[in-house]
Amino acid sequence: MKWKIFITVCISTAIVFFPQNIIGCGGSEDPYDYYTSFFHPDLPNNPAYRPFYYTGYNFLYDEKEPEEVTDILAGEWAAYCGKPVKDAEAKIFINHFSYQDISSLYYKIEKNIKVKMPDSALSNGMASYFLTTKDLEGLGYILYAKKVEPYATGNASKWQADLPNESATITELITNGQQLYAASKKDFFKLKYAYQILRLAAYSHRNDDAIKFYDTYIAGNTTNSVLQSLSVSLKAYALKNNGDKIQAAYLYSKAFSASATRRVSNYVSFRWMLNKEEDMNNYLALCKNNKEKAAMLSLFSLASPVNELPSLKKIYNLDPGSEVLDVLVVREINKLEENFFTPSLRKEKGGKIFYFNWNEGSTDTLLTKFENEAKELSAFLHTAAKNSQVKNAGLFETAACYACYMIKDFTTAKKYLSVAEKMVLTKKVKDQLMLTKLLITISGQDKIDTAFEEKLLPSIKWLEEKARKDSAQNQADYYLSQWKIFYRNLMSEILAQRYHRQGDFYKEALVVGAADWMITYSGNYNWSNGINFLRDNLVSKDVEKLFDLFNNENPSNLERYLLTHNTIKKAAVTEFAGTAYLRDYNYVKAISWFKKSTNKKNLQINTNPFVDLLYDQEEPLASEAKFVTTKVAFAEEMQKQMVLAVTDKANAAKHFYKIANGMYNMTYYGHAWQLVQYGRGGTDGYSIPVGATSFEKEYYGCYSALEYFKKAMEASADNNFKARCLFMMAKCSQKQIKKLAYNSNGNNLSAADNAYWPRFTRNKYFPGLIKKYGKTPFFTEAFNSCSYLSDFVKHNN
Repeated sequence: MKWKIFITVCISTAIVFFPQNIIGCGGSEDPYDYYTSFFHPDLPNNPAYRPFYYTGYNFLYDEKEPEEVTDILAGEWAAYCGKPVKDAEAKIFINHFSYQDISSLYYKIEKNIKVKMPDSALSNGMASYFLTTKDLEGLGYILYAKKVEPYATGNASKWQADLPNESATITELITNGQQLYAASKKDFFKLKYAYQILRLAAYSHRNDDAIKFYDTYIAGNTTNSVLQSLSVSLKAYALKNNGDKIQAAYLYSKAFSASATRRVSNYVSFRWMLNKEEDMNNYLALCKNNKEKAAMLSLFSLASPVNELPSLKKIYNLDPGSEVLDVLVVREINKLEENFFTPSLRKEKGGKIFYFNWNEGSTDTLLTKFENEAKELSAFLHTAAKNSQVKNAGLFETAACYACYMIKDFTTAKKYLSVAEKMVLTKKVKDQLMLTKLLITISGQDKIDTAFEEKLLPSIKWLEEKARKDSAQNQADYYLSQWKIFYRNLMSEILAQRYHRQGDFYKEALVVGAADWMITYSGNYNWSNGINFLRDNLVSKDVEKLFDLFNNENPSNLERYLLTHNTIKKAAVTEFAGTAYLRDYNYVKAISWFKKSTNKKNLQINTNPFVDLLYDQEEPLASEAKFVTTKVAFAEEMQKQMVLAVTDKANAAKHFYKIANGMYNMTYYGHAWQLVQYGRGGTDGYSIPVGATSFEKEYYGCYSALEYFKKAMEASADNNFKARCLFMMAKCSQKQIKKLAYNSNGNNLSAADNAYWPRFTRNKYFPGLIKKYGKTPFFTEAFNSCSYLSDFVKHNN
């Protein structure tokens, strides 16, 4: 498995069994957006499984319980009271009315006398129910529950439940609860009293009593209530405390499947019970039937970051109608997106990654392994989708289709797509199938021409509408919604890579800008990802094509859409066109484009591009505190010097030197790098990127500057000047020696370093500089200032 961050669940034993206190420790990356995805995690019909969607960065996708116990109990009470009592009124009555208020109500009904009560209490619908029906049995239970509450709940702000150490009081409450249980006439209240005495025993660590209370009072009660699963969890807790973790795991599994209430807690508790040395079959042996076995197997799979297709098949064979199958299917697809699809896309040229992704890459062997897993998963899902017992068969078929898309088996993908389109699909799955169809259509097209763009536009607009209406469902407001991610990824990777492959680089930039627009909306676009992509990837001829597209009075419908849904604006293209030509040393065109720019401030720089420095300094000099010049002024001066170098032969050396100095200051190491770049990394130098453009070779390698320093030297008869030129040539050549960085594991490449430093310090121009110009004033200045030169001289004497 590659870089996967495995999460430590930071919970004490006590916290596991108090579900409101679950804490997970995750990485700093966005756990919902760190790989390229087009398959929505929220496709299952049951949102109660949301915490168990896939993410490799968090222990759980969402730590929030799917259902609140208080909400479910309020609903049960409202149903018990009947109309017109509402759930919200029941919740207020049960959870917010004081013991004194309820006691006063009980006394008022029992004695039929006036008592002092708040108006809010008397106007509550549930209070009205009790006043009307005089249901003292119900009120009596609530009063008992209020007494129990302080002794059966923990303090959520602490690591351990803060239970009062009042054994006698707890014993008395349990005894009282047993008496009230015996006196109750309705199973509804018998279950409630039994639950209260069970949790009093469990949370006071009277484990044997807790187990006995469950078996005696609850096991035979068939009342439909959330208290059933809560009671199973309490018995499991008592069994765990008695050391029977296998039996406890079984009961936590039952509670997990029985109700969405405390599902996260039951899941974590189940995992906590597992012993990695124990055979899984010893846990499964406790299951009473295939349905229970399938449910327990799912709990083994829901946290797994590896291929769980074998378990998925077992669960399917045991219980093809299991609702958890949907979640497991989507998890397997998302894992393949992370492990296969994303690294496969990285191997393609073009496009832009908009999310943080750090990994060591996947070897061809690993990609083949994951590809085979995708094939096997796809075949299984296609077959399983034919089973009438599968509840969401359309999801299975759609997932099978998408798995084929990921491995570029477009023929099978289209076959499965056709099958899925004829099935009954939920709204979510129908949208997912449409997105999958769009991906297959784009990826399977030989060339994206105007005719295809016309057919593509309605689908792009549909996707935009989905993205605009979608809202983030994750835990923090700054997370992107899933459909915005899909829109962004489709533009920035799928469509961008297709345009790159066919050489339409200006359109590649445009779709990256459209992706950026979706996630930026109305923000400040001066430094947008789209504009950065334009500046980092387009050369002058492509910029002109993009500019022409902005000026086209009759663009295609898709082109018009992209131009109006973009962070790249015409003004930014105009300004960058001049910079692109400056990178080409085409000063005439640079001047022309700079003069078209509407934002002259963007053309200003605050360092002297012709300053003559022996030592590289990127920061402004003290003397430049108020210095201002412009890119256009620089281009005009460079063009002037180019002409003079030819026409003014007597001073050619001076002109060539100024040109060379200007070119050097345009590089990564130069004093005016802002002329051609918009940002500068602190560790980018002394290494020309693999596959570098002609500009990048110049920016990091100083090739043209070296040639012009050489021309200046050859045009001069002044040895002191020649020495200076040769020293500057040595500086340029030094930048062309590749310095290997640390590898991804942080290991120092000492062998490479040992080979690098001699080449770096023993510059090939130093021998000539010493031999020919060692007596010049400049040489003395350089020798006393440049440690490399002085070390070289000392080493060779």
